Amino acid sequence: MNRTFFAAALCLFVAGCSESVGNPSSTGTTPNEDPGKTLEVPVSASSRTFVSYKEPAIVTPMGDGSMDSSWDIAFEKYDIFTNSGVSGPGDGGAFGPLDAATYDEGIAPTVPFVTKDQTGGPFSDYWAYDPMMHVLWVRYHVFGVREGDKLWKVQILGYYGEMQGAPIAAIYRLRWAEVTSSGAGPTQELVDIDGTAGGSQPADDVPSECLDLGSGARVFHTPASALATKDWHLCFRRATISVNGELGGPRGVTAVDLHAGESKNETLAILRERTADTELARFDAVGHSELTAANLVWRGDRVISAFSDYWVDPATNPKAPANFSWLTMAADGVTRYLLVFDRFEGPTEESPGKVVLRIRPEGL
Repeated sequence: MNRTFFAAALCLFVAGCSESVGNPSSTGTTPNEDPGKTLEVPVSASSRTFVSYKEPAIVTPMGDGSMDSSWDIAFEKYDIFTNSGVSGPGDGGAFGPLDAATYDEGIAPTVPFVTKDQTGGPFSDYWAYDPMMHVLWVRYHVFGVREGDKLWKVQILGYYGEMQGAPIAAIYRLRWAEVTSSGAGPTQELVDIDGTAGGSQPADDVPSECLDLGSGARVFHTPASALATKDWHLCFRRATISVNGELGGPRGVTAVDLHAGESKNETLAILRERTADTELARFDAVGHSELTAANLVWRGDRVISAFSDYWVDPATNPKAPANFSWLTMAADGVTRYLLVFDRFEGPTEESPGKVVLRIRPEGL
């Protein structure tokens, strides 16, 4: 089955459209003027600044905000957090990046999920979202994974598969190989890594599958058990791939996207043409010298949100926000807003300085 037909089948059946988050406030019209409000947020390199969408306004939550639902989004250095998941008790989150014009239109396209804050990092950019087909397209980047003096190269080949004869999301395909100074070992491939975790809104007590790259052993873990064990390198849960290091787990594993610099120019048209066969040469080309280059930044998981690694344009100096829109969910888990970042005032290497943003309720 070719990839285009399979993606369409996924949308028609269960994988893409079934877990989409709709836009119940859609009116089908485009407002004549921006009903949103502008907010200036001074961002520190040493503490968080919290914002409520409703006014919008800067607010002061109780303590560090981790037990307070009065805020919706928070800024610290070049990180953005939402009141959700590991960052707060709220039911917030976000999805993006979306086309810059989405904010002006006032209505976000149907999206497959709203991302809650979670631990993650090196693999966060392995996919791009197609709003027309409501599917995720993998980029076929090659990732380095490191544990001590051991190195592997890993390539994600797909996010969709079959379960009990039906097409479904979060069934991963990937290939990997150990790499030493003598060369690469045999390439191994799996087509059915189960990251479904029970559905698009998985409960914390439902496990998903994890993989040991050295032995090939597969084991199921809940998020809590994964954090406490060393029997895996990579864990797969819905659209997230976790690394067993730093905040991701106790094994000391780190990883790096060797092709991260290409993401900005990878259009959906380009990604749709890629297959496991066309990208095998990219995988085979990675050897020991590529994985030991001095400029690589290896890391484990950290706290990430939908904004992480996307909201700042990496090509700018001084730093500036990327030209995107974002769909955001308030901490109440019901109210949706559209957001754009207009500019930074006084950015440094440590902080964007003052972030000037606009925010509007979706549908107005």
